[in-house]
Amino acid sequence: MEQKEKVSGTQFEMLMFVFVTSTIIIYVPGFTAIEAKESAWLAASILPFIFGALTLWVVYKLGSYFPQLTIFQYCEGILGGFFGKCLEILYLIFLVVMDALVLREFSDFIVITTLPLTPKTCLLTCISLLATYGAYKGLEVIARAVQFIISIYLLGFIAVLLLALTNFEMGRLLPVMEDGVWPIVRGSLAPASWYGEICLITILFPFVNKPKELKRKGLITLTAIALFLTLDVVVTIGVLGSNLTSMVTLPFWAVTRSIEIGEVVQRLESFFMVIWITGIIIKATLLSYLIGLGITQVFGLKNLKLVLGVVAVSEQFICLNIGNATQVSVILQSYWPPFAIVFELIIPTVLLSIRWLRKKPLGG
Repeated sequence: MEQKEKVSGTQFEMLMFVFVTSTIIIYVPGFTAIEAKESAWLAASILPFIFGALTLWVVYKLGSYFPQLTIFQYCEGILGGFFGKCLEILYLIFLVVMDALVLREFSDFIVITTLPLTPKTCLLTCISLLATYGAYKGLEVIARAVQFIISIYLLGFIAVLLLALTNFEMGRLLPVMEDGVWPIVRGSLAPASWYGEICLITILFPFVNKPKELKRKGLITLTAIALFLTLDVVVTIGVLGSNLTSMVTLPFWAVTRSIEIGEVVQRLESFFMVIWITGIIIKATLLSYLIGLGITQVFGLKNLKLVLGVVAVSEQFICLNIGNATQVSVILQSYWPPFAIVFELIIPTVLLSIRWLRKKPLGG
């Protein structure tokens, strides 16, 4: 887990794109439709993109002050030993909770769609083993895996979206902003927390071989995510309508199942599932890597195998005690966004402000 591993700016770009979209594409159409109805595509794009861009600027500036360190290493230098260590531990908790939710999204999705009788423990064990193995191999291996699957990942989702246009009706997207701006603002909170995952730059900064590229690459990534998600929400509502989209737990899955062109193109949901599972494994693997990295840096531990093993077991225990699929959906929609935004933007802004004030000369 030393900072000897390096990835390119393009690899970072691909990695963050898959990291964010692998989960946002499943849940966000429904979350935004609950508040914004026909205008859900606006709630999923404009304000979340602005939030993501602001987060990117803050974490990039913060990382520029400590180009060779992660947030687990420079918090103590900004806040002092005690408060810095406490904040580092809180960031570890943030990553652990995110990882637990990702694993539950995976197991709930599989149980709801294809394997209703399979115990969640089995599914969680499978993905945890894969994620732990990938995390142990390191960041460079994870980045190469993303390079290998990115083309299939993109083409697969785009193919599903284009084929879904056979059931698309433009009238289902009207009227736009019928209830004004506030429903769009409220609907933007959940997707903003996903865009804000670009905050992982605070950890990945020293691992990018040309860190000055991160601001530009991050902005390209956010733009690609915004375009991708906007298309996802537009097609989902155009196929299902805003009311059905807001009621279905997995609206994009419902869109995929609706695709039927004669007797030639049918049952694409299995194809979609393979692509989605690939993306979610990448996300779980990167989170396992970052958690393991954080634990070794915060607590000075050296036995990486033991750390990753404890993380895998702990994550499964947390996942099994979160609640049922409906409760997980409520957490993702209502409780996770404000919790995540604190760590994605508010705390980095406070750290950046303190660092800037300390650097500023007296009377300046």
